[in-house]
Amino acid sequence: MASQRTLPKALRAQVLVPGALCHWCGGVPTECDHLIEFDRGGTNTLDNLVPSCKPCNAKRGALYKAKKDSATMQARNLSMQKPKAKNDFFDKNETAPHPSFVVSEKNQPELAVTGLTGTDQPLTGRTLPRLETLVLGGKSYGPQVAQWARDHLSVSLMDWQVHALSGQLAHDDAGDLVHRESCVSTGRQQGKTLAFSALIGWWLTVEATRRGEPQTVLSAAHKLDRASAVFLLLAPILEAKFGAKIGWSYGRQSATMPDGSRWEVRAATPQNAHGGSVDLAILDEIWSIPATVIFDAVRPSQIARKSPLLSMWSTAGDESSTAFLLLREQGINAIDAGVQRQLYFAEWSPPPGVNIDDQKWWAWSNPALGKTVQLSALVAASQSPDRASWLRAHLNLWVAAAQGWMPIGIWEQRKVDGIAPTGGVLSIDSSVDDSRYVGVRSVANNDGSVTCTVEFTTESEQAMWLQVERVLTDQTVQLAITPTLDVHLPEMYRRRSTVVGYGELLKFTSLVRNMILEGRLWHTGENSLAEHVNRAVMIKLSGGGSALSSQKSPGPIELARCMIFASAMASRPITKNKPMLVVVNR
Repeated sequence: MASQRTLPKALRAQVLVPGALCHWCGGVPTECDHLIEFDRGGTNTLDNLVPSCKPCNAKRGALYKAKKDSATMQARNLSMQKPKAKNDFFDKNETAPHPSFVVSEKNQPELAVTGLTGTDQPLTGRTLPRLETLVLGGKSYGPQVAQWARDHLSVSLMDWQVHALSGQLAHDDAGDLVHRESCVSTGRQQGKTLAFSALIGWWLTVEATRRGEPQTVLSAAHKLDRASAVFLLLAPILEAKFGAKIGWSYGRQSATMPDGSRWEVRAATPQNAHGGSVDLAILDEIWSIPATVIFDAVRPSQIARKSPLLSMWSTAGDESSTAFLLLREQGINAIDAGVQRQLYFAEWSPPPGVNIDDQKWWAWSNPALGKTVQLSALVAASQSPDRASWLRAHLNLWVAAAQGWMPIGIWEQRKVDGIAPTGGVLSIDSSVDDSRYVGVRSVANNDGSVTCTVEFTTESEQAMWLQVERVLTDQTVQLAITPTLDVHLPEMYRRRSTVVGYGELLKFTSLVRNMILEGRLWHTGENSLAEHVNRAVMIKLSGGGSALSSQKSPGPIELARCMIFASAMASRPITKNKPMLVVVNR
């Protein structure tokens, strides 16, 4: 967790004395690690530094980052919005690890265990998601849904299910939902179906009564049999306990409540999802649902409804999951911005850069671990010859191709706390589908390294130019712009801009990769940039040169491209010409 480049060599030598062992695992140390993190008040003194091997340092850094990111986003929001959001990610009574402590399960954030101690502690699932958008206030209908499940399904929802439902069902003082859409992502067989089954039942009964008018509910899945399974569970209960009239015809299953509320079950296809006016829409496994269904059929069906909810649930997908990728990007961008938006996004997945073969990280993507899913079953599933499917289905990871452009975990090790407030190079680009416009600024440091940060992510070109104007108010900032955006570049910035494209990407990709590997490129830790960098796939061309490929990468990578352009240009040596002596004959 210590930034190795910030420690004086003499101090490092005093910590890494000959014969020293890694404080955490007893291995060979190569780095210094802070007992109390530097940004939590720790100091660069001998009483706060211990020898550490690189894996232990990286692991503790990843754990600390996972806990810190949510707090950072909320703290950023406090300076911009009211009411104030409670920041409970760091317990005020939390103590720093004593030098005699070791990295064990009980020292890690949110890795729930049983009452056993020592190495016999069996892992249970992590209640809190790794990634979650901001939710202001403490009012939610989630506990009502949990109560409905107890009363009518005879089940107690797990803590993670209640947390996910409470996030998407947060409401204001008037009782209206603060989110119109939600997207919840975990590994398979965690209880997603049971959670949204309770949501459907509660909405048709309790919520319909509160709203005082009939409600329309649509539930769909990528396969009709999955959608029908929910109906077979819930319909008999609605009929027996609430007097619902049930239509059992396969493919047209429905339940009509005495007050006129209606629930319809469909396959998630364009022809089945169009039409109607829907208050609650449930979409299961959206990784396999076409974007036309979500954005052109279901979402428009809710436009005229007051306080609707489009509730989406899924496991990670692949590069073909265009709708899910777009929603996930929106969620991560909202997390980085520290603002509450209409989409509630929550993802249970391992932190970037950890050793995913280490079983303790499996709890991060399997919140039902130790309850409905057992570790032995996950171990058995991990023996599958199709490793990519295992990682996607059970660790909830978006799996890149084997040509990933850098070693796993290296990006996380390059995080620093800040960047120079002025100067550098701003690189701007748009996503392949022109749905996002992004900007990354890189600044050269005094030691010859470069630090980069995400300056903005917008959803329109007009908003992008406003952000560019903000950054370029600093006259020392240069602009790197792609050809498609250069057409609309204001003339006032023309002399400060350089057009960059695929040719520059071919020249810069290997250079920037080496800068990252050698510890000469640092970043400020935005989730969105980490996602793009870690998923990017590098291709080598027969004529020479390497470049990141949008086609090969399992998701958007425009931030990674901007990071390459800005960092390569910012790393250029600055030529300082000596003053010229001019002699004038008279």
